[in-house]
Amino acid sequence: MRRNLLLAAAALAVSGLGWYWLSREDIRLPWQRRALFEKQFPGCVSGLISADYPSLKLPTGFHNFYLAWGDNFPAAEIKKLRADGAILVLTWEPHFAKGPEPGLLGGIGDGKYDSYMGAMAAAIKKYGRPVMLRWGHEPNGDWYAWSGALNGHEPGTYIKAWRRMAGIMRAGAGPKVKLVFSVNGEDKPDEEWNRFEKYYPGPEYADAVGLDIYNWGDSREWSSWRRPQELLKDPYARALAMAPDKPLFLTEVAACTGGGVKSVWLMRLFYRLETRYTAVKGFMWFDYDKECDWRLSSDPASANLYGRKAAEGYFKADGGRLNWLFGD
Repeated sequence: MRRNLLLAAAALAVSGLGWYWLSREDIRLPWQRRALFEKQFPGCVSGLISADYPSLKLPTGFHNFYLAWGDNFPAAEIKKLRADGAILVLTWEPHFAKGPEPGLLGGIGDGKYDSYMGAMAAAIKKYGRPVMLRWGHEPNGDWYAWSGALNGHEPGTYIKAWRRMAGIMRAGAGPKVKLVFSVNGEDKPDEEWNRFEKYYPGPEYADAVGLDIYNWGDSREWSSWRRPQELLKDPYARALAMAPDKPLFLTEVAACTGGGVKSVWLMRLFYRLETRYTAVKGFMWFDYDKECDWRLSSDPASANLYGRKAAEGYFKADGGRLNWLFGD
């Protein structure tokens, strides 16, 4: 009797550990349903966010430009780029580049800046090629003037502004612009009112969902080295539940150098994107030396790994692989 009880207890312990491991590693079980874009259009376009694309020696499927409020469409900068088929990404930030930081969301939502947004829409239409428009990213953080944290803890102000912008883009920018609702992977502050789902403008106002994922390593007192699945598991599942009919993108992703090996982290990211997080159809590595040296272009092992992966196969850095998103 006692032996049977011990065996039963051991079996339960092993079973519990097994479920804990499956959950921690975010392993998909064979009977779990897959979301729409986990099945459709396999592949994930590799890309880099760089301050100097003309000097970049690595392939990229995206060319990203950050625009402050009042900036014009970057036509001159685009002319300097290589004709490599990369998709233009405009990260459009509703704040003024210089001067004080007034809250612009209310004015945007009330139509104060319609003429400016209309001019941007007309420039995008004139450009005539695919554009991913990433407006007001990371509203669930507490560091931007358009965040809910700095706008009365009221996501509705952001949603109203987004919908105003979206209406103008839908009417004036043509079919080649796709609106990307882009959030921080972690809600800061981590409170119910600030969950990124609260800022979602609705399926008719967005074409894709972007997640910004950062491994800060040990670069800060509050941070530690975290594996890709630790950072992706929760926001990936939440994004699919929020917008099951939208493809996902990692609109910013990077790892610091302290606390681990960046090339190993990147290798694990590639593995996870191909085997588990297959609704992600493209990623954009934040190749900047900013809060820390996020760059993979400055790390030979990481650059070599990225270059090999982006050259062919599942992660080929070819914007044309997203033609389906733009109706081609």
